[in-house]
Amino acid sequence: MSTIEPSTTAAAVTAAVYVALLAGHHLGDYPIQRDSDAQSKGIPADEVIAAGTPWHTGWSSITRHVLSYLACQAGALWLVSLVAPLTLAGVWTALVVSGTTHAVIDRRWIVQAIIRAKGGCQHWPGAATCIDQALHHVMILVAAVGAARITTLAGAVYETAIGAAGIGAALLWEHRHARRVQARQLAATSRRDR
Repeated sequence: MSTIEPSTTAAAVTAAVYVALLAGHHLGDYPIQRDSDAQSKGIPADEVIAAGTPWHTGWSSITRHVLSYLACQAGALWLVSLVAPLTLAGVWTALVVSGTTHAVIDRRWIVQAIIRAKGGCQHWPGAATCIDQALHHVMILVAAVGAARITTLAGAVYETAIGAAGIGAALLWEHRHARRVQARQLAATSRRDR
């Protein structure tokens, strides 16, 4: 995997890509996102899974949201490419990193885990939104650095494989979580029936 050496150009590309991805993020995550997708893209709540809703409910909504989100980011990157030396491999890498991480973060279980780890956020009403956006911004920075560092097709393919593995890991976690929820529900039901 060939990369460009750290330089002023690489730093400028990183900054330009970050700004473009962030502009696309704000457009795609707010005015462009369908309200129905915003409502249904998260993993179902435990009680909903326990009642029989499939664990993968919401993935069609998150997929639709991420595709429109990436279209906004791609448009912003195209504008930046008019004045900055972006490579196709770098742009692809940025979009893969941004899109895959956006999908996983927007399933909301990572945000919920952070809130639980903090002991809750009772006195911080906007905690979930702020944590969600902080995670997105960090991953947009990672995507921007990737755009500056990855300059070959092989590098872009490698990053795509990592993104696919990340989605696969998220799906596996969600499936296992749903099985734990259903097992707890079954145990509670059998205790009640005794």
